[in-house]
Amino acid sequence: MRKYILGGLSILLIIIIWSLYAGYIDNNYIFPDPLIVLNSLFRLLKTMETYSIIGYSLLRLFISFIVSATLGIVFGLLAGNYRPLDEFLHPIVISLRTLPIASIIIIMMVLLGRSFSLYVITFLMVFPIIYEASKQGVRNIPQPLKNHMALEGHPKWVILLNIQLPLSFPYIKTSLFQSIGLGFKVIVMAEFITQTRIGIGRELYNGSISIQYENVFAWTIIIIFIVTLFELLLNSLRKAYEI
Repeated sequence: MRKYILGGLSILLIIIIWSLYAGYIDNNYIFPDPLIVLNSLFRLLKTMETYSIIGYSLLRLFISFIVSATLGIVFGLLAGNYRPLDEFLHPIVISLRTLPIASIIIIMMVLLGRSFSLYVITFLMVFPIIYEASKQGVRNIPQPLKNHMALEGHPKWVILLNIQLPLSFPYIKTSLFQSIGLGFKVIVMAEFITQTRIGIGRELYNGSISIQYENVFAWTIIIIFIVTLFELLLNSLRKAYEI
């Protein structure tokens, strides 16, 4: 109960500061007050187009995330077993983790075009997180257990799928939980920079160039709500299935 009270007080404080600063600026075109943003939010939520726009962004996230998770787990497990593969991929993974997101978005947009680059950009951001977690999961399996698995004479792929993957899953699931929210934010940023035809990022772009900042704030609230919903759903799954 205390958690919800303190959380509510935190949100109330943000709204008060927001209202005071909006009153200080005294220009709703530049910095709209909470009531104007709330009205814009309700207006957006009443139209089916809003849910279609959200659906496009979530579909892009789903496709990119599935590909990133699959390849990240596969290559992570393999790199955990084979040092040469790890050494080969290490510079690539480090580069992806250190490059600014905006730079990757611009480069991919030039190379691949606006539409396809959205998926590649999200993959490049999410893949290293899942890859590193999968690799560390294998590396942290106790050596005596690895020796025992080797002595039993099972094929490598059986050991990989039936033993190493389940033992590495605590590391993998943590990376999946961490990267889903990041992936969604990257998708929105990529939509904004590439000016894709439909998407939440496109709506942020339209609001900024038309000086309708109440729409920008309203879409930002929707983004926060979606990311929060992701976290709540994932926490519920973790508790329900004890993963």
